[in-house]
Amino acid sequence: MDGRALLERLQDGTLPAAEFNHYNHVRAAWHCLNALPLREAAHSFRDVLLSYVRRLGAEDKFHLTLTFAFMHLIHERMKTSPADWDGFVAANVDLFEDAKAVVAQFYSAGRLLDERAKRQFVEPDLAPLPSPIP
Repeated sequence: MDGRALLERLQDGTLPAAEFNHYNHVRAAWHCLNALPLREAAHSFRDVLLSYVRRLGAEDKFHLTLTFAFMHLIHERMKTSPADWDGFVAANVDLFEDAKAVVAQFYSAGRLLDERAKRQFVEPDLAPLPSPIP
């Protein structure tokens, strides 16, 4: 399934939950960022994810701060990565193999565990994110 089909299946709720792993999560975000500027992509992806998790009855799994933080990080990495998905993956192995360590450069565990961070965007407490949303 290509990135467009993945995003469409997220939007219409037909993607089985078992197929929405971290790899596909990043892939869908990357696809949004290829189609839209950062601000629009981040808000669009937020809406898609919220709709998807609500359909699954898993709204408690949605974390807005992590969603927006990854949109920032993916956007920044896209600037220096090959333009195709496979090239992006190859150039950014850490986003797939140790995503927690990547996020930990910007956010403490306590900041991310705060319930407020799940529902609204919370600024990082360790280092500023690249590519601020204008």
